[in-house]
Amino acid sequence: MTSYLIQYIDLKDNEGEEDPLFSEYTYGDKGNRGNTLKTQVLKGDFLFFNRSIEDKVCITAFYEVVEVLEIQKAKMDNSIMRNYRNPHLLRNNVQENEVIVFGNPDKSMILDTPLEVNMALLEELSIEFKPSPNQTEKAAISSKLKNYGRFIPLGDSQVNILLEKVNPLHTASFLKLQKDLGTSIVLDKTEKDSVVKARIGQSIFKRTLLAIEKKCGLCGVSDERLLVASHIKPWSHSTHKERLDVDNGLLLCPNHDALFDKGYISFDVDGMIAISDGLDEVTKVFLNVNESMNIRMNQSQQEYMKWHRENVFKFE
Repeated sequence: MTSYLIQYIDLKDNEGEEDPLFSEYTYGDKGNRGNTLKTQVLKGDFLFFNRSIEDKVCITAFYEVVEVLEIQKAKMDNSIMRNYRNPHLLRNNVQENEVIVFGNPDKSMILDTPLEVNMALLEELSIEFKPSPNQTEKAAISSKLKNYGRFIPLGDSQVNILLEKVNPLHTASFLKLQKDLGTSIVLDKTEKDSVVKARIGQSIFKRTLLAIEKKCGLCGVSDERLLVASHIKPWSHSTHKERLDVDNGLLLCPNHDALFDKGYISFDVDGMIAISDGLDEVTKVFLNVNESMNIRMNQSQQEYMKWHRENVFKFE
């Protein structure tokens, strides 16, 4: 089993053909590279794709491989021909060692923020890199990739380094979250789309909170469709680890979530509600908040709530 860092050609330089075809997580190749895919890559391996973007070389996507098929075999499968549009499948002539790779749609990702392949990253990956004095860094890295035939083989430790940099869902905190829940967390298509849009783990976060709390912490609403997983320390200010940390969360109904998110309510160290002076009495009644309300918090939640009181809560 071998994973690879693969240099691909932008479609404008590839006769207008998009390959890898990221919209369907496929990648085709032929010749020596096709033979490498056919003989070295197995289900569960990773392919990281990089190309030049302005003056940098960047990883823009990765696949977790689910299958590698010779083109002739793929063309004989009606469901493949019906559901996939990779250019290698649509050509009439089959070339030597021509294959197609399918990425797992639940475990592959197009990066919103490409990861730069620079000298520091290559050093971290323990990939030998000795640029000539007259080369720019980009030219030297591109040359290095080409010397490998556009494929750089990656070991498990190198794959793990890249996964932690490009996909927070593979970090140790996420894996611990799965272990604590006692189940594997799999994203459906809707959730996968949200990942691509960088709302990483939001539905997972709610699912985790629901495993602990079954209702709004303030009013008792228990319909899961109406409950909101609120980050105590907001998403935009949290690290990837904090975004998946269940202690950085409250399960609230839409009304109380909106008030908490906008800083009109917060909670003191004992969990007693703090209500902003900016809310009038009528609004308090309609949105069901009063000074007697309280929530339960552990020590870790108290630390997050301290941040919320100091940075989000509106005193007046």
